[in-house]
Amino acid sequence: MVIRLHSFISNRKRFIQVQSQSYHITGLFRKIIQSSKKTDFFQSSDIKSAYFECVEDSTITFYQAESTDTENPGLWTYVVYECPEGEEKVFRDLSIDTSLNPIKKLFSGQKLIQRTVNINEYFQYQYIQDEHLDIRLPTYWNTPEKEQIASLILEELKALKASPIFTEGAGKEYMISVINGFIQAAQKVIRLGGNLKDFELAQSNVLHQIKIDDIANLILEYNDYRIWLTALPSQSKAVEYVFNTALNLIYRTS
Repeated sequence: MVIRLHSFISNRKRFIQVQSQSYHITGLFRKIIQSSKKTDFFQSSDIKSAYFECVEDSTITFYQAESTDTENPGLWTYVVYECPEGEEKVFRDLSIDTSLNPIKKLFSGQKLIQRTVNINEYFQYQYIQDEHLDIRLPTYWNTPEKEQIASLILEELKALKASPIFTEGAGKEYMISVINGFIQAAQKVIRLGGNLKDFELAQSNVLHQIKIDDIANLILEYNDYRIWLTALPSQSKAVEYVFNTALNLIYRTS
């Protein structure tokens, strides 16, 4: 059975309405902007309806503009499940806010504020690097000392993501191990009443505990001087450490 949902046709699907998350809305916004590049004079009012599918959480987010005559304007997000033909159904939650205010902010050039409940969630959002989100530290981290520690970890994450060597395989595993290790070290330092210098010492301990041979050998296997040029010099302890290890391997084998 075919069902019509927010001006779109679907079948063999069940939809369970959930609260739209900031990354759903920014994903939808990017899709609208990308489609508008085909138009010379684009205005947000030109788009009457759109949708964005998020593969990571199996959701679809629908946008219905205020000028649309067929349905009420709004933003709706649903978790999507496959189902046999004839069992299609939409499960709505009328308590969910479906206003257009978040996407209106994006159209006006503002960012969406993303508050996080813990430091792990904060860095999960930072890893995505969504330019339309203003990601806020959890309330417990809103002190100058903790903010400085979080800033150090964030700079490490940015430095690692900036080099292609850390985008997949052993390189990506190294990056994840480093950031997770730094987060755990930061939490321990804070729990024990430590300060920024204590965390910087803890960073070195984390790096020496991480298995590094695979990524160091991978750097050598690339045999591409451009990787070294883009990565070094670096303010990142993690980047400096792994490239220095690779350099030591070169000296040993020469």
